[in-house]
Amino acid sequence: MEHGKINIRQLTILVIVFTIGTSILLAPTQTVQEAKQDAWMAVTLGMVFDLILIVMYSALGKQFPGLTLAQYSEKILGKWLGKLISILFFSFFFYLSAIMVRDLGNFIVTNVLPETPIEVVLISFSIVIVIATRYGLEVIARTIEIFFPWIMIFLVFLMIALLPEIEINNIKPLFERGIRPLLSSGLQFSSLQEFVCFLMLLPFVNRPEKVSRSLLVGASVGGIILILITALCVLVIGIDFTERNIYPSFVLAKKINIANFVERLEVLLAGAWFLSIFTKTAITFYISALALSQTLELRSYKPLTWPLGLIMVVLSIVAYPNVTRVLEFAPKVWFSYAYFYMLFLPLVLLLVYMICKKKR
Repeated sequence: MEHGKINIRQLTILVIVFTIGTSILLAPTQTVQEAKQDAWMAVTLGMVFDLILIVMYSALGKQFPGLTLAQYSEKILGKWLGKLISILFFSFFFYLSAIMVRDLGNFIVTNVLPETPIEVVLISFSIVIVIATRYGLEVIARTIEIFFPWIMIFLVFLMIALLPEIEINNIKPLFERGIRPLLSSGLQFSSLQEFVCFLMLLPFVNRPEKVSRSLLVGASVGGIILILITALCVLVIGIDFTERNIYPSFVLAKKINIANFVERLEVLLAGAWFLSIFTKTAITFYISALALSQTLELRSYKPLTWPLGLIMVVLSIVAYPNVTRVLEFAPKVWFSYAYFYMLFLPLVLLLVYMICKKKR
């Protein structure tokens, strides 16, 4: 089979790493800007919203075992309207993959290779993503399964090493700004976890009956990591520095100093982030190619990968012309855009299916 099968453990690992994604570096800034010292609670609320969405996705996916989101959209809404919805989902997945590529490019050029043209980074990373996608889902899952223990070891070590740097007063007072900023910031955060993507992967899991639990466990573990990282940003470097810095958790890792001997360990966080953003980009690009191929009724998604890879590079350059646009885009535009695909369209598909089922 072209796509291969993945097991439940691999699905859980993919969800965990997908959850970490870009959020481990970017989310603390956006959350702290509105929720201030209560940012960790806003992240917690955001993950609760996402878990509720996962329950809805699981209910939808269970109705069509063996079919992807692109395939059963046509079964629910008819051929032409279903294809339109599939194309819309393709555009969302593909745009998401382009954003991931640009996020990595911005980080590399800002913190690692400031003299390197960003286009070189974008093209290089995109080539890796296209090659990984052509090998298929099973290879991507096995690769991340190998690296996953190292990601967790790096993150746990960083968290433990930062414990002596904690200033507990940074997190006080609780609920200073009331519940509204918490809810607003939590919803904004939840829009960064696009678990709707996994509706394209569920048919390729070898034990469908355990998919729902796997998604919930993976999202919960990834969410706990993000809650801890956000809390540490507030506790160690404070809310002022966190909301003024684009990559506060990277700065956070620079604070590690063990006996004036072990320091400059931010490379560990960067390594964990590179692997997590590779995972998220590979998944979103893979399901983009898959959704488009199924909508166009092609035999294989592979002929689409190189053309889409080229377009992804161009789109990543156009999407975020500068860093200022990045900071404006997430809170002002992304929330409404993402929730259209994460909540509205899946809910419409589920409701239409249930109504049609009752009429039969």
